[in-house]
Amino acid sequence: MRELTAEGLEMLATLVRDEMLESFHHGVVAVVDPAGELVYSKGDVEALIYPRSALKPIQAKAMRRAGLKLSGEQLVMSMASHYGNPDQVRLVSEILQAHGLSESSLGCPVSLPWNLDARIGATSKKINMNCSGKHAGFLATCQLNGWDTETYLDKSHPMQQLVIDVLQECSSEPVVRVSTDGCGAPLIAISTVGLARATSQFALTEPELVSAAIDHPELIGDQNTPDAGFLRAGYFSKLGAEGVFTVAAPSGHALAMKVADGSLRLAAGYAALLLNRLGLMSSESAALAMSTDTTEVLGGTSVIGGWEFHF
Repeated sequence: MRELTAEGLEMLATLVRDEMLESFHHGVVAVVDPAGELVYSKGDVEALIYPRSALKPIQAKAMRRAGLKLSGEQLVMSMASHYGNPDQVRLVSEILQAHGLSESSLGCPVSLPWNLDARIGATSKKINMNCSGKHAGFLATCQLNGWDTETYLDKSHPMQQLVIDVLQECSSEPVVRVSTDGCGAPLIAISTVGLARATSQFALTEPELVSAAIDHPELIGDQNTPDAGFLRAGYFSKLGAEGVFTVAAPSGHALAMKVADGSLRLAAGYAALLLNRLGLMSSESAALAMSTDTTEVLGGTSVIGGWEFHF
């Protein structure tokens, strides 16, 4: 399978200030139906990308397949890119303690909380790292199955091999490249359309995870992350670093997008308006999903421009 290159990109959005184009965002977008058939595409959606944290729902699905049982809020934390808020850190700690583990067991790097209020007076700790919930889930799953907890991040470890199996099953795509994510976990390359299929299958087959996220949208990241806005609108969503964004509609349709410059600032608006155009999201739900961001460009206190999305 080929890697995504500049030749495979298309214009997704332009930012207009006072009738002049100021910024440009290129990328790729895929929307699939519940059967995994492509219903909309823009750019080279079959080229490989790194899904980054948009892979977390599949990783959480693999944990559950291996027998991990968590509470509603804990379920969200197992696939969250959390901001280190006190409740989020507490939930990660609960997952660890319930399975005879501690913060020292985590294989992720240390970090300060991303949330600015939570950062006041905080120190760099593993449990503050935005992926610590996923790592806690990995470790808890290893404890349940008698798998080694020292090597749980190795690509050949049973936990990570199960993630690969689940991703191949849900994406209908072979895994041909595995790197390492910023948190130290294996990072599997996948096409944008494969990511859309995987997101669709996740939403269709893991209603408990989906419901938990919709019930607790503030836990998936923070109050105002783009995926939290979609969750409040009743649509499962998970973002990933470097401009990756996914949404699953209640119908089982799913969207995946990769913004080439790594920015997520257009993700909520583009995804909501595209789903609305495709008849997969009402105007009211789209407005709620977009509430975490603005499409306006200000000159002082006056609106003098905004986004122009290219569908």
